[in-house]
Amino acid sequence: MLFCVHLKKMRGLKSNKINSMIIENEECENESRIADHFINFFTSKVDVLIGDYSPDLISFDNIPDFELFSVNEVTSAFSKLSNKKSAGMDAISGFFLKIFVTQLVPYLVHLFNLIAVKGQIPNLWKVAKIIPVHKKGDTKTFGNYRPVSNLLSVAKVFELCLLERMLRLDEDALFGSFQHGFRRGHSTTTAVVDLINEITTQREDGKLVAVYSADLTAAFDVLRKEILIPILIKKGFPLYLTRVIYEYLSDRQGYVQVGEGISCVRDIKTGCIQGSIIGPILFNIYTSDLEQIISPHRVISYPDDSYVVVAEKDHETLISNLTMTINKHREWLNLIGMVCNSSKTELIAFGAEEVEIVVEDGEFRSKEYIKILGLLVDSKLSWESHIDSVIQKCKSQIFALRYVRTFLNVKETCKVLKAHLVSVLTYGSPVWSHALSYGLRSRVRSVYYLALRTVLRDFDFTMNRGRLLEMTDCDNLDTIFFYRSSMFIFKVIKSLNPTNLAGEILSRTYINERHLGTLTFFDHSKSRFGKKCITNVIKNYSDKWNFDWLNLSPFPSKNNSSSNFILLSRS
Repeated sequence: MLFCVHLKKMRGLKSNKINSMIIENEECENESRIADHFINFFTSKVDVLIGDYSPDLISFDNIPDFELFSVNEVTSAFSKLSNKKSAGMDAISGFFLKIFVTQLVPYLVHLFNLIAVKGQIPNLWKVAKIIPVHKKGDTKTFGNYRPVSNLLSVAKVFELCLLERMLRLDEDALFGSFQHGFRRGHSTTTAVVDLINEITTQREDGKLVAVYSADLTAAFDVLRKEILIPILIKKGFPLYLTRVIYEYLSDRQGYVQVGEGISCVRDIKTGCIQGSIIGPILFNIYTSDLEQIISPHRVISYPDDSYVVVAEKDHETLISNLTMTINKHREWLNLIGMVCNSSKTELIAFGAEEVEIVVEDGEFRSKEYIKILGLLVDSKLSWESHIDSVIQKCKSQIFALRYVRTFLNVKETCKVLKAHLVSVLTYGSPVWSHALSYGLRSRVRSVYYLALRTVLRDFDFTMNRGRLLEMTDCDNLDTIFFYRSSMFIFKVIKSLNPTNLAGEILSRTYINERHLGTLTFFDHSKSRFGKKCITNVIKNYSDKWNFDWLNLSPFPSKNNSSSNFILLSRS
């Protein structure tokens, strides 16, 4: 009875609602027709990119014995399954599936081992229910949506079991140390800090630096499995696992659902399945050779957005090597079936005059600033453009906060402020907060305190800043910046991830002879430009810490009774 009730609830769930779309210059509200146009739009976009591609068949012979999936493995996979109520074509969500974990595990263990032995995936697992998700712009334009696949929850449990086996190998060996996407201990912040550290290091050595971005078009949708399989084998993947992955990516189909409208089913020739669990991991492996292709220059990626740093002593050599590197990069992308989006390719120079290069499909000039993973990075690393953008966003949120405040009390409104405005104001703060000029820091403080005044309705500015913090139980903005930067450094050193960044930080330390076991940080930078990277100014943070790095303690904890943050010396 309980099973039937839950099943009815799951089947009653609807996908995202799209009221109308523009089709052939007319507004259409028919959900089935909209769904058909979406599947045509998504598949035709990929068809244009892959051309007359037809996948080659790969056969696997003499698969050796393997370690069977165990009850513990499948049970652990269930614990990692998302509680979201989105579901595949069977309308059974992970939330529903986890209710019956005890009863299901023995049967799924047998099924998963059978799949691994036979190398055959159930056909139903290969059908994706595709949901159009709005990105930006006009909601009635098809080009402003991206496809996300909802897969069967049972298939996701199997993927989690595969993922656990895949990640037994060293992640840097699998993905390359340059990749910061979909990895433990990595984030957009670690990627940008790594990038800024490379730029400042090269500038400290007196070199001119240029950075270009490479944005891929429909990157996850054009992955070729016959190119992926040899890479997996080269990385040391077991043959049984490689065969299962190949079968999982073969003969896939998909349909679009909009409300109650369902499109026709289309074949999906390429791709690593957006919305799947192992898809992003497979993409990382697929592009893992980029570091060798770009060598000796550095590349930082997250995950299909790549930023390549080219540094040389003189301007002419910089232009020459930059052009050669971009061409080499694009040749490699063409070789693996990826397409670089020229319209989103950007170039910025540090310490050099305007840089202009000509490549096969266009001409590129360096800009005053470019957007890198949500942060506006300018050629002087002043962060002025980024602060302008952040303040503009915060002002629009303050206007909304004033409206919200009429329905909520001070405590509830502060939760909204911290969840939305403060997260926008402090995004990526370990990258830029220490490098702000006095004027920019004052502007950031002002918009923060303006938000607190909105919460307290102090529109006449009768309270001083100390009183605002006391009444809202919020922290000083400089304290928030300090805490987040401290936590960032702590996590990098504690986990030694990302390895490049952890190595850079530890290279700026020595062991104090009087206090054995205590790492002492020193300022590595030679110029003011060098101090714009957090890895060069860690001494400023460590001087405030009472912390034994070689006897790692728990994470830094916030002392709620004051605005000071304390790093515990030992557990």
